[in-house]
Amino acid sequence: MKVELGCGSSKREGFYGIDIQGEQADLILNIETTELPFDDNSIEYVYCSHVFEHLKEYPFVLREILRVCSPEAVVEIWTPYGKSNDGLLFGHFNFLTETHFKHICYEYDRFYLGNSNGYFDWYETHYVLYPGIREQLESMDIPLEFAMEHMYNIALEWGVFLKVKKNESTKIPQIPCRKYFYGRGNEIKLTENL
Repeated sequence: MKVELGCGSSKREGFYGIDIQGEQADLILNIETTELPFDDNSIEYVYCSHVFEHLKEYPFVLREILRVCSPEAVVEIWTPYGKSNDGLLFGHFNFLTETHFKHICYEYDRFYLGNSNGYFDWYETHYVLYPGIREQLESMDIPLEFAMEHMYNIALEWGVFLKVKKNESTKIPQIPCRKYFYGRGNEIKLTENL
C-alpha cells in the first residue's frame, strides 16, 4: 500500500490520500495528533509534498511513519528548500535543510524516534534549482556545492528519500546521493568535479 500524507487537492494516482481537509483525501485526519490507521509494517511507500514545513509535532509524525512502514519502505518528503525565499513563506514553521535530516536520521534519531523499532536511512536527495542558476554560477567560477552550502536561492525545493530500516541500529554517517534538477524529473547531468 502507498500513502500520501497531506494530499491536498492533487492526490497522487495509486496513493491513499490523507489530509486534514479536502475533497481529494480518502481520509480526513490530523497526522500531528492522531495515529495513522494502518497496521505495523503495512505500508511500502509514503509520499509527502510541501507538508513537513507546516508541522510542529515531528516526533509523533515520524514515529507513526516508522511504525506503519514495512522494512525497506521508501519515504519521500518534499519541502521548500530552507535557504530559499519559498522556504520563508507564511505558515511555514520550519525552514528545512540538510541539518534537520541529519538530526532525524542519525545524529539525534532517538529524540525523534524514541524507542521505535529501526531508523530512517537517508539514501538520496533531489534539489530543484532556481532556473538558470547553474549556468550563472559557472560563469562566475562558483562550484555548485559551494553555492548550495553558503549561498541563498540556489535551490527552490528539495526531496529527501529515506529507506525504513527495522531491527537494526542506526548507520552513521549517512551520505546521501545528491541529484540536481530544473523542475522535478528534469535531472541536470553534472560533468564537472563538484
